[in-house]
Amino acid sequence: MNSEEILENAIKAFKLTTKHHGNYTSLERALFLGWYCNLKNPCKFCYMSTQKNKIKDPLKARRRLETILAEAILMKRIGWKLEFISGGYGYTSKEINDIVEMVAYVQKSRQYLNVGLVDFDNLNLDVIEGVVGAVETVNEELHDYLCPDKPIEKIKDMLLKAKDLGLKTGITIILGLGEKEEDIEKLLNLIEELELDRITFYSLNPQKGTIFENKTSITTLEYMNWVSSVRLNFPKIKIITGTWVDKLTNIGPLIMSGSNTITKFPLFSMFGKKEGKTVEKEILSTGRELLGTFSDVEALMGKKKLKNSPYKDEDIEISEENLEKINNLQDEINKKVEFYVRKTLNKIAKETPDIEYSHMH
Repeated sequence: MNSEEILENAIKAFKLTTKHHGNYTSLERALFLGWYCNLKNPCKFCYMSTQKNKIKDPLKARRRLETILAEAILMKRIGWKLEFISGGYGYTSKEINDIVEMVAYVQKSRQYLNVGLVDFDNLNLDVIEGVVGAVETVNEELHDYLCPDKPIEKIKDMLLKAKDLGLKTGITIILGLGEKEEDIEKLLNLIEELELDRITFYSLNPQKGTIFENKTSITTLEYMNWVSSVRLNFPKIKIITGTWVDKLTNIGPLIMSGSNTITKFPLFSMFGKKEGKTVEKEILSTGRELLGTFSDVEALMGKKKLKNSPYKDEDIEISEENLEKINNLQDEINKKVEFYVRKTLNKIAKETPDIEYSHMH
């Protein structure tokens, strides 16, 4: 497709998005549970694949519960929905269920899961909004080579079962792995077959130590082409697009192509700083209103409640055991929240043009 067609399609996609989703763009972030992947053959583009041999004790690569819950609390404060709860594989069904229950409880919000093949029988489905399958690429040859331990047929079965259980479903797709333009058609067929509610696109962030280390990622126009193709064919689907710190200027074009939500940022190192404000400006430059904030320090500190939050409080019921765990951890959680806030404020202070301050540090 030529660049003129891509831009024309983007304009149509933008108008369709406004019609079906209103004039809002939101910010989201995945909540990670740990850094170890127990797949025998981890995906060849993933950071976790570079860490696997370095981690002697996988349990030590898990995040502590109070850290996970503190992050969930802060996300709600600043109006960022959790894109999904995700982690290296290797958690038992009970561990996953306990974590999801507790995160849902502190946020008063049901959650999306992206944790490999889900064991629905051992999950409290009342705290789950949806399930995401990590498809990564619809190009079969690429998929078999890059993600040998994530068979697409099994992911499809899981998503169809989730639908039968009344849950929403989505997939993740990474662009820049070597896919071709004709693969867009395969993606559209998959969305239709599975009746997906949402799709997350990421542009590959080449990781050191992987086969992609010295490769370039997808161009902005190519990325726009994938996004607008999905929007034009599925006006009601939710499209989440991820970009990275070195590609913030992608954000405006992605929203113009039909994206509802922007994701994939190292939140605490950008909040309130130039990069965080750039993200906000990029979104506002499209004429969209922003849900959540990437710069409001008062909201981060909990001194004020955001008016433009995407969260709506829901009734969340969890097991007595997990309620007790949260209560017992409350002091630790509060300390972690304060730690994250302090760390973020220190980073913002370092960026302010105070010459004496920078000499002291």
